[in-house]
Amino acid sequence: MISRLLTATLFSAVSILTLIGCGEDDTTIIKEENNDTIITQESKITPYQRIAILSGTKDDIEKIALKISDYVVNTDEQAVLGFPSNWVIAGANPHAKETYDGDSDLIPIPVDTGKEVYKSRVIEFCNGAYATQATNTGQQRGSALPCEVAVHSDGKRVYIDMLDADAIFTIFFPNTPDPDGKLKLMATAVKSEIRGMVMASLKGENNLTESTQALGPEFTNSELSKIKDNDIYLVTKYKSHTDKIFTKSDAKKLAQTIIEKMGTEEINADAHIEGLSINSKWRSARPDPIAIPAVFVTEACSPTYAKMATRLGAEYITALPCEITTYLDKNDDTNRTLAISILNPHFMFEKMFKGAVANAITNLGLSQEEAKKYETLASTVLDDLEKIVNKAVSDSGLELTKIP
Repeated sequence: MISRLLTATLFSAVSILTLIGCGEDDTTIIKEENNDTIITQESKITPYQRIAILSGTKDDIEKIALKISDYVVNTDEQAVLGFPSNWVIAGANPHAKETYDGDSDLIPIPVDTGKEVYKSRVIEFCNGAYATQATNTGQQRGSALPCEVAVHSDGKRVYIDMLDADAIFTIFFPNTPDPDGKLKLMATAVKSEIRGMVMASLKGENNLTESTQALGPEFTNSELSKIKDNDIYLVTKYKSHTDKIFTKSDAKKLAQTIIEKMGTEEINADAHIEGLSINSKWRSARPDPIAIPAVFVTEACSPTYAKMATRLGAEYITALPCEITTYLDKNDDTNRTLAISILNPHFMFEKMFKGAVANAITNLGLSQEEAKKYETLASTVLDDLEKIVNKAVSDSGLELTKIP
């Protein structure tokens, strides 16, 4: 997903990355007991965490990403690691020995260091049992899945970073009823199991160091308690012109049409859709949607905007790409509603990238001119995604009408 600005002229540029509630002093809890004041520091939550560091260069990124992925697809995690259920790599076919494509399923995200651009790799971990628990809280939340791990390098070391599942549950599942604590336990298990698989896969690598370094912005529970579901997920629902009864296959068809409209690296969305931002080159990260229980997830990638995001720091790689979820709405028991959920770019930039521009100015040499370009980034990305989705809805053949 900046209260301290270096110059007044940068205020509008960096305000897009300001967390709601900045300026409020809610980092402490004050209690009065026996006329004594007790000040307790609130715990901090960060969305990103480093798992491991090992010797290597940018040439080793793909090899290490493949090693992690091969371990997951070739290991029975229940038998070997004692997990309650097995994991797969997104894009893998569990009915075909979890085969996957190392080129398309390990997503290459461009990283702009300010001096060079290189490709990192994003590995997406999927677990049917945990995903079912997540989407049972609301199908729109499929846009917060799957679980992402990034492999990147500074030229001397290779870093393995992940979205911290404990934090992601708190941030992306706001105000979710959890009376028996099972959902919180699930998030903790996800974090532990992904870490366990990564470390097991890299056992024996030279100079491997396990890490628990927190990365990215810090939040307090007070700040996070203000977040609402409709801040995060932009949901649009549709019915058919002909009052058609939909099936899950129709949701998949809609997802596949979104992918077709985005295109691939060779022929991207610029060739299919008018009005997209200049040189955005949107394309699908995958040839097929990810089938998550009750939803289908498509992933929109723009090398232009990915470079802007990673220019702020490689720790933000796992916040990419942009997730779009289609599903047969379970809230309509007549099966006459299809829905599309988009992770709100404004939320992502304001929360998941909190303070990133100011940090990049101070630590990475980001210029004021470069920083100003972030002012309209969220609106531009959202406008592009909505154009892509609207074109897919129009061309899907499902005769859809938006529900007001």
